[in-house]
Amino acid sequence: MATDTESGVVIPQFGTRGKAWLGVLVLTILVGMGAWAYQLTQGLAVTGMDNVFSWGLYIMLFVLFIGLSAGGLIISSAPKFFHSKRYDSLAAMGVLLSLGCIVVAGLLILPDLGRPSRVVGFLTSPDFRSPMVWDFGIVLVYGLFSAGYLWLLTRRDLARMGSRLAFGVEDTEEGRERDRKLAFWAAAVAIPLAIALHSVTGWIFATQIGRGDWFSPLVAPMFIMKALVSGLGLLLVTAIVLDRTTKFRLEEDLVSELAKVLGVFVAVHVVYLVAAERLPHAWAENFEFWSITGSFLVGDTIHFWLWTVVGGALPIALLAIPSLRRKLWAVATASVFAIVGILFEGVNLIFTGYTELNIGAAPGVTTGTDYTGVTADVWATSGTYTPTLIELLVVLGIVAIGALIVTLGLRFLPIQPGGGSPEPVTSEEPTTDAAVTDGGAVGTGNHGVNDDE
Repeated sequence: MATDTESGVVIPQFGTRGKAWLGVLVLTILVGMGAWAYQLTQGLAVTGMDNVFSWGLYIMLFVLFIGLSAGGLIISSAPKFFHSKRYDSLAAMGVLLSLGCIVVAGLLILPDLGRPSRVVGFLTSPDFRSPMVWDFGIVLVYGLFSAGYLWLLTRRDLARMGSRLAFGVEDTEEGRERDRKLAFWAAAVAIPLAIALHSVTGWIFATQIGRGDWFSPLVAPMFIMKALVSGLGLLLVTAIVLDRTTKFRLEEDLVSELAKVLGVFVAVHVVYLVAAERLPHAWAENFEFWSITGSFLVGDTIHFWLWTVVGGALPIALLAIPSLRRKLWAVATASVFAIVGILFEGVNLIFTGYTELNIGAAPGVTTGTDYTGVTADVWATSGTYTPTLIELLVVLGIVAIGALIVTLGLRFLPIQPGGGSPEPVTSEEPTTDAAVTDGGAVGTGNHGVNDDE
C-alpha cells in the first residue's frame, strides 16, 4: 500500500510477486496477439478447423467461459434477490469473476470468425432468425451489465477508501440502504439475464436439426446446469486461494454449505440430465443410436470418461463425505475436477457433433484443405480435429486478458464488504489483526477451516 500525501488516501499497489504475475499476464497477452496476427495473415488454414470441423477450440472454450460467467452471476445474485446477507462476502468476487469470464468468451468469438470485420455484420445487418445474432447481442448486454453491477456492489466501500473509482459517490448510511435496494433489483435482472445467456448458447446447438447428437430440447437446461457447476466451482477455488494467500477471509460454514450445493449440482447434471437427454435415443431407430450417440453414452472416448468420472464421480465422492466437505483442500480439489469435467463435456460435445457427417456417402464433403503434393485430399466422410499451436497461443492470450481483469479487480476493488482490496499476508502482520483491519471476518489460524476436524 502507498499513501497519497496530499489527500491521505491509501492507494493499493502490487508487491514483487504481484508485479511478476502482471508481467507474465502481459507477456502471454502479447504472444497471443502475435499468434492472432499470424492467423489473420494466413487465414483459418493455420488452425485445425476445416469444412468438416467448422468449430474447434475457440467455440469449445467460448461455451465453457459463458457457463463460468453465467454460473458465477447466478450464484452471486440469488442471495441478494431473496434478501439474504449470508453470502455477501462472496457477491462482489462472483460478479468480478463473471465479468472477467464474459470478456474472455466475447473475445473468443473474434478469432473464430476469421476476419474481425465480420462482427460489424451482427450490428448492421443482423439476421434475427439466427441464434448466433441473439447470442452476440446478449453477450454485449451481459458484459456491460456485469460491469455496472460490480460497481454498484463496491461503490460505497470505494468511496470510504477515497478511491477515484467511486466517481463522486459518497459513503453514507442512506446511500448504503439505497444500494441494498438497488442490489435486489439488479439481482432480479441478473438471474434471468444469466439464464438467457447460456440458454441461447445451448439453443445454438439444439437447433441444428442436421446434428442428431445436438438436436434435443434438453441441451439448454444442461447448459444451465453446466453453468451452475462450473461457476460455483470457480468461485470456491478463487475464494479458497485468496483465503490462503491474502487477508480475505472465507467463513468456515460457507465452505461446507457451498460444497453441498456444488455436490447436488454435479449429481443432477452428470447423473440425471445426461440420462434424460441421451437414453431416449436408444429407442429412436431413425437416430442411429449406436453410430451417433453410442460413444456419448457408452463412453468409448477419453473425453467421456474425463467428464463423467473425473468431473462427476470424483467430485461427488469428495463432497458427499461430511469430514472432507469441511476441508479446504477437498473442496478445492472437487471444484477443480468439476470444472475440468465441464471442459471435457464441451470437447465431447463438439467431437461427437462433427465426427459423423451429414453426408455419409462418398465422396462426402470438401475439407477445404490444399493438395498434399501427391494426390488430392479435399474430400472426407468423417471428421478429425486437433488444435494447433496457433490456436493454443491465441486462447492463452485471451484467457490472460480475463485473468488480468480479475487481478486488477482484486487489487483495486473492495471485494469483501467493509474492507479494501485483499493484500498478501506477510510474516510481520498477525493473521487476526490483518483480517480485522482489512474489514474481513476474524479468521482462524488456518484461514477459515480447521483441517483437523
